[in-house]
Amino acid sequence: MRGSSVPRVVTSPPVSDYSVTVHAALTGDDGILRAAVAYYDGESFSSVVMAESDVADDRNVTTKLLQKSVAFNDLWRSSAGCLYVCDDSGYVHTSTNGKTWKKHQVASAPLTVVWGFDDGNVYAAGGEGIVYRSDGKKWVKASKPLGHAISRVRGAAPDDLYACGEGGLLCHHDGKSWTPVALSSDSILTGLLVLSAKDVLVCGSGGALFRGAGAKWKSVRQRGVELYDLATFKKDIYVAAGGAGVLTFDGKRLVKVKDTFAVYRLSASKKYLTLAGGPDAVRFDGKEWVGPTYS
Repeated sequence: MRGSSVPRVVTSPPVSDYSVTVHAALTGDDGILRAAVAYYDGESFSSVVMAESDVADDRNVTTKLLQKSVAFNDLWRSSAGCLYVCDDSGYVHTSTNGKTWKKHQVASAPLTVVWGFDDGNVYAAGGEGIVYRSDGKKWVKASKPLGHAISRVRGAAPDDLYACGEGGLLCHHDGKSWTPVALSSDSILTGLLVLSAKDVLVCGSGGALFRGAGAKWKSVRQRGVELYDLATFKKDIYVAAGGAGVLTFDGKRLVKVKDTFAVYRLSASKKYLTLAGGPDAVRFDGKEWVGPTYS
């Protein structure tokens, strides 16, 4: 574990001679960290969803919630406690208790993002370039093909959504239709942060960073760094910068915070910021960085 805790090795991996990557992680205000961990042996993936009861405590209990022979690419947990996991076969797996799971065929291509407002408004998207929505009963198409693979879906409300992705893709949904946003960029856009209906950030390859809302956007590009994800925690804007670690953005420039581990994904609750990258899932409470290194 990072910080003052002792590193932990997860035994009995699902494949032999493998690499391991934490594709996504999140921590609730209860302190439980959940991580989507993918093992790759050079030909195929096997993934697990792990739950850590309290990574800052030596009595931490690790529980395997789900295991499949696919790549788990993202996870999201609703305020009601339902966990959603999307995979590279186009499925979304859901569980309200972490023990029994339902499997939903959503798309015919890999899904890279699952996220929502509540269990009646959950979105998934990926390689097809189509946004799907679940009302808690069934999944349906919520967009036409938007032109490129989608990396993220975020929004201020169901009638104020954004989707970003490859080829500089950024589209806005007003509850009726999706409108392309012209950013004059062909970067792969992988991070979206909605601070309010009038203040949205999107980031991506080559230091691409844009701020705005609707059809009005301004470039605040950061040179010399790759940007992967965004989150807000305790009033600060955090940026995942891959091998450069995690940074903050003050509105003009990036400030280094921690670079002792790679960070590609971020999520935040009121009490914790959670980081994922390489074999690490890290929980940050504003003071201490702790979490498992999977192997």
